[in-house]
Amino acid sequence: MEGKFVQAGTVRLQYFEQGYGPELLLLIHGYRSSGRVWGLTQQALDPARFRTVAVGNRGAGDSDRTALESDYTIESFAADFHAVVEALGLRDFTLVGHSMGGLTVTRYAIDHPETIKALVLVDPAPLNGRSLHDGWEEAIRRDFAAGNLGEEAAAAGAPPEVVALRQALAADIARNPLERMLAGRRSMASVRLRDHLDSLRMPVLVVGGDADTTVGVDNILAEYLALPRETRSLHIIHGAGHSPNVEQAPQFAEVLDRFVTRTGAKAPAAGV
Repeated sequence: MEGKFVQAGTVRLQYFEQGYGPELLLLIHGYRSSGRVWGLTQQALDPARFRTVAVGNRGAGDSDRTALESDYTIESFAADFHAVVEALGLRDFTLVGHSMGGLTVTRYAIDHPETIKALVLVDPAPLNGRSLHDGWEEAIRRDFAAGNLGEEAAAAGAPPEVVALRQALAADIARNPLERMLAGRRSMASVRLRDHLDSLRMPVLVVGGDADTTVGVDNILAEYLALPRETRSLHIIHGAGHSPNVEQAPQFAEVLDRFVTRTGAKAPAAGV
């Protein structure tokens, strides 16, 4: 998919759009990644049912880079995303966030619930933060100086499309600004959103991989249990790690499809 661009306040952000269906899904990526991470999921969804828009945060892919660390926090990403929503005139959408993107979409959902039909948290980074180990900043600076920020390689025997996506993501990640890497880690450590989950009134689906060692199933379950009972759903994908949207994209797309159907799918336009 070819990237498009939208002026979101003071920054120009890249996004990837697929499909023309009545159901609108907005997709937000995580810490080191880019909007490209959603490509296999977008392709796995029926284009006659879904229109998907995967937004790249500032500093990601070909989105604008800015100079201050304060520009790369969960709050600034959520504000940028709201500017995208306003610029593109989007409403009544299902909002999906992966990893750090789970924090971004939670912040957005708390601040702008009137725009959202439903919310999906995919292996979200811990919503109550996580301690930073000693020397973390020096380690990031060393890795950055050595050009060692690439996406992990696809597992042996992975399908060609997964290998290709991993390679494209690695190229995006290698261009990350240092400010994004440092500020993102600090922001994820300091966030305290779990206690606000009970204020969300839209349907919320939490999706996790049972082999996720990045955030851990314990944190995935903690986010689910903090949500209102009457609107929460949980789906654990067996054998998936931290990125089921890449590792098991067709199965993950089916999970999204079923959730959207349960929350009141719109009928395709006549003649489609």
